[in-house]
Amino acid sequence: MQSWFTAWLAWPVWLIFASLFAFFLATAAFMVWASFRPPLGAHVQTCKGVVAPFFASVGVIFGLLVAFLSNDIWDRNKQAERVVLTESDTLVALYSLSVASGTDSRGLRTAIRAYASAVVNDEWPRLALEERSAKTEAALNALLHEVAQPGGTKDAGVQRTMLDMALKIRSAHEDRVQLSQNRSAVTKWTTVLLLALITQVAIAIVHLERPRPQAAALLIFTVGAVSLLGLLAVHEAPFEPPIFVPPGPIAKVLSQVPM
Repeated sequence: MQSWFTAWLAWPVWLIFASLFAFFLATAAFMVWASFRPPLGAHVQTCKGVVAPFFASVGVIFGLLVAFLSNDIWDRNKQAERVVLTESDTLVALYSLSVASGTDSRGLRTAIRAYASAVVNDEWPRLALEERSAKTEAALNALLHEVAQPGGTKDAGVQRTMLDMALKIRSAHEDRVQLSQNRSAVTKWTTVLLLALITQVAIAIVHLERPRPQAAALLIFTVGAVSLLGLLAVHEAPFEPPIFVPPGPIAKVLSQVPM
């Protein structure tokens, strides 16, 4: 199920929305047919009399589960934005400290630029595929090696601070890679989709008097639910198109750190 879920999220936006609309409109249409047409209509009509507050209880549960899922997705996207900003700011701060302390060297500038270039050009496209970049890993190791070497100053405090910055960059890089491979649990999505279906059933049950009001109520709920679920699915992965965290802050490092 996990592989199917990941494959579904990788579909184009229009196809994600189309699949959701097709499924839930089909279930809504089936419920209207089953409520008023033989051979099921006579049996379903025996449930007539369920009061409207019954739908409200199911709708509240559905709303709560959607809120939990959306909070998980938004929090993951916010974490991704913070990690990217931390990574870019620390790269610039590392260069600024080397200049201020007199330890600036061509080797350090080259290592910083090589890492930023590898992240933007090689790693970012791979994040959408949940892959690691060997080129970026090599550039990061080269940066750590360059920072760990004794600089033009004997100030151990500056050297330690620069090394801490390099390790912070490495930590942010690992966090970013982990976030690219992180997804909401399949059980959460399955539960939300199931509750959406149960909510449709609840709407149908409380509208058994006439078919047109039942169809209208089901259509309104289906359009709202599918729009919401589709937007959540589009934002599920913070580094996958079409809506994703851009590498802009790290790309700006190339203009802030000279060659």
